[in-house]
Amino acid sequence: MLSLDLPAIVSVIFVIGAIIPASLVLTLGYLPFSLLNAAFGRGNMDRLVFEGAEIPLLLVGAGTVLLLAAPTFYWRIQHFRRILLSTTTVPGQIRSLNFTPLEFSVDYVYWFQQRAYAGRNAIRRNWRREKRASLRPGQDITALVDDFHPEASIVLELYSRDESGTAL
Repeated sequence: MLSLDLPAIVSVIFVIGAIIPASLVLTLGYLPFSLLNAAFGRGNMDRLVFEGAEIPLLLVGAGTVLLLAAPTFYWRIQHFRRILLSTTTVPGQIRSLNFTPLEFSVDYVYWFQQRAYAGRNAIRRNWRREKRASLRPGQDITALVDDFHPEASIVLELYSRDESGTAL
């Protein structure tokens, strides 16, 4: 599920992008570019060396990125964990599909304890899921709802691996 979730993907890229350079600068004092240059066959630049005030500045920048990206990634994990630990499935219906260059989202309504809720699930663009017959406006869906926060839900058909919507 996290591999489809755009906020989780972006936040983990930022976390990794902050940790790797910071750890290399802390341990080696430089960034080794020779591996990248050999892979892409460009130039002869071996390493980018940091000295003096550059190292603390780089570490503060990496720390700032981590303070923003790590909680976002943790929040997404907890969001999905809370919903997946719930075993409440309810009927719903797709209202609309939305596409952006990076995102595919499903707007839907579902009923939980005699009350209607509106939801939106957004994933990274995935043409296989976009073409599913089970993901069309007006189509009936199954939503997995958090019992304690019924506003939090996921569409099983969106995250399932197969067309039938049975396997997560």
